[in-house]
Amino acid sequence: MRTFKYIDEVSRLKPFKFNKEYDQIFVNAMKENYEFQLTKHPYLKHMLDYTNGGLDINTIEDIYDIPPIFVDLMKYHDLCSLPEEEIELTLTSSGTKGQKTKSFFDKGSISRLNKIASSVFNAIGYSSEIPVEYFVLSYDITKATDIGTSWSDKQMIDLAPQKSVHWMIEWDEESKQYIFDDEKWARLFIERSSEGPVRLLGFPAYMYKMVETIKKIHKPVKVDERSFILAGGGWKNHLGKSMSLKEFGSYMEKNIGLKPSHIGDTYGLAEHGIPYCSCEYGHYHIPQYSRVRVCDPLTLEPVPMGEEGILHLLTPYNIAQPNLSLLSTDIVTLGENCPCNREGTYIKSIRRGGKKKHKGCAIAALEILKNSK
Repeated sequence: MRTFKYIDEVSRLKPFKFNKEYDQIFVNAMKENYEFQLTKHPYLKHMLDYTNGGLDINTIEDIYDIPPIFVDLMKYHDLCSLPEEEIELTLTSSGTKGQKTKSFFDKGSISRLNKIASSVFNAIGYSSEIPVEYFVLSYDITKATDIGTSWSDKQMIDLAPQKSVHWMIEWDEESKQYIFDDEKWARLFIERSSEGPVRLLGFPAYMYKMVETIKKIHKPVKVDERSFILAGGGWKNHLGKSMSLKEFGSYMEKNIGLKPSHIGDTYGLAEHGIPYCSCEYGHYHIPQYSRVRVCDPLTLEPVPMGEEGILHLLTPYNIAQPNLSLLSTDIVTLGENCPCNREGTYIKSIRRGGKKKHKGCAIAALEILKNSK
């Protein structure tokens, strides 16, 4: 297995501690990865020559000069930096039509990402020692072995001991497609939620739909106060109407008695991999394992703190792809000095940019939900 001194070191840092020493480790890791990628992809060297003819990566400001890859490039091209035999895992976005992103990982990159995710989830407060019933509103991992959202949800199943695990978007062999039987799962949830704490993971739209079905077939449900929701994958209800995290929290408190403080959300891109988790104030904190900036979409120059622009993401952990500097289509604002007292900046607001929807996990899942009974 290849070794990368600084890249490995970044994955061992504390997620929400920032200082000059940590910054320099991150800079060294970005330089280490970029120098490796330049040997594998001639077009990266061409991009560098086209922009400024050279790049010295010595400070945290220098990393933003690494020419970013536009996120759509990974939807049309399989960007891999290693021989096929070194690739341990390939994940895709779960679009049912159109282009799919392929994310490649070697053994070392998987190990680093697992460390990173575990550290972030623990530090943000998503872990528990209490055994729970897991209701995973995502594609059945036994069938969807290469779908990124299911792989991410599988990571979250390790955050609390398991009494049982239910993967709720099931593969139907007869129709050869995924289905969601909302009444089946609503009845099981009613039964199991009376026996102890539950955890709901996955797409918020499916959670919303299941609760709506519970309201139709049963008296109001009040879950154990130790229950928790970890959502991810787009904020819409089952009809496709946009929701905010705050609106979703109010809905769940009203209908199943779960306090909004027990609802967490994760934001992320399949093409990037780093999880950005919401704190108790609904802010998506940026961990030590990445750096982000907000850019003017025309000039790509950074905008002032608190102003809206497109999101530029940087992380060195994955050497199997040249996506260490990635330009997304998401439009965000950043904030700082969160009342939760975690160090660093956070993503304050997020919305999708562009004239058309990108066919990703959440949109594809919403199509399945609309077609389910």
